[in-house]
Amino acid sequence: MNEEKLTAEQREVLRQKQAVLDNGHYTPIPHWVYRELLPELKAKYDGQTARDCLSLYMYVHAYTNGQSENEAYLWAFPSVKQIREDTGIHGDRIKGLFDILVAEGVMITKKIPRHGHAKKMYMPLYQRKLPNSH
Repeated sequence: MNEEKLTAEQREVLRQKQAVLDNGHYTPIPHWVYRELLPELKAKYDGQTARDCLSLYMYVHAYTNGQSENEAYLWAFPSVKQIREDTGIHGDRIKGLFDILVAEGVMITKKIPRHGHAKKMYMPLYQRKLPNSH
């Protein structure tokens, strides 16, 4: 890349991008999520549902556990209350949106026992898991 031909704005964006890459605490979001999945969800359901599904997908990515020595590594476990408060998505819609993400092969969920209750955990995928794949 010829940096001499870059504008000040382009150089600043590259600097910001490199700072994020150097500092970690980020997740790469594959282009197909917006180029393919979003239009598919919009056509299959509706625009609001598609938007909210992707909001949840990104939100869960931001809350995945990054401690590899922990058995919860790469799982996220925000509560419905936390999701609702942080995203503005109505609590009654959250389970259905996660069900769509699971059905579309971009999320895995499981329940674990915790303090006498079942705790829901979420693992966002970087590639679609097809129904017949393992």
